[in-house]
Order: sequence, then structure tokens, then C-alpha cells
Amino acid sequence: MKVLITLLSILSWMTIYAQPSIKVEVSADTTAVGEVVEVTYTIENGDGKFQAPDLSGLPVIGGPNTSSSFVYQNGKMSSSQSYAYLFQPMDEGKLKIPSASYVDKSQTLKIDSVEVIVNRYGQQSTVKKSTPASEPAKPSREKKKF
Repeated sequence: MKVLITLLSILSWMTIYAQPSIKVEVSADTTAVGEVVEVTYTIENGDGKFQAPDLSGLPVIGGPNTSSSFVYQNGKMSSSQSYAYLFQPMDEGKLKIPSASYVDKSQTLKIDSVEVIVNRYGQQSTVKKSTPASEPAKPSREKKKF
């Protein structure tokens, strides 16, 4: 009886621990026309396959750039896979990267779409700088997590 309880608790722990974690990072949620935006999909502790979004018709200049790591520490394994794409929008408006998915064993996880606002000057800086009146302020970029 003790063996059965121990096996069930180990299996349930492994099932909970082995759930993949997916995150999407965008280099900037607002950017200027012609600036490069990086979108990175990261899957942690997953054992499945990433299915990239349909990027046809989008201003892709690079990608997928992939990286992966596997770490064994104190008898525990953790893994991470990343897929990065570079975009360079040349028109004002919204750049919408469609949703992607991740297939892991018997489940399919949907990754939400990402929108980047593209305008003439990019993101307005929150820090006031003294600049000559003839020169526009350079846009600042910050990394956003979704």
C-alpha cells in the first residue's frame, strides 16, 4: 500500500512539474517606422514542438533564430527553447504577429497574437532631455513581456 501511494504521489508531482511554460517577449510595444522589433517565444520545460505563426506578408528580416538549453542540477532537469524573429515595419499602423501554438504530447497550447504599434516617432521617452529644437528626440525602447 505504501508503494502504491508513493508511486501515485511521484507521478502526480511529475505531471505538475513537467507542465511547459510559454512566454512571449517583445523588444518594444511601440516603435518608429524602420526600427527593428524582436519577438521571442520561449518554452520552458516543454517536450513538444513549437509551431510558428504564419508570417507571410509581414516585414520579417530575420528568424527564426533558435537557442536551447538543458540543465541538470541537483538531480533535476530543466530545459528551455527560444525562437526569435526580427521585424522591420516600414508603414505606420499596427503590426500584428498572428498566434502561434505549441504541441506537447496530447495537448495543444495556443500562444496569443502580439501587436506592436508603429508610428512616426516610436515610443515617447518618459525622461526629459534637453535637445536642440531642430533635432527630434530619439525614441527609447523597452522590453515588454506578455
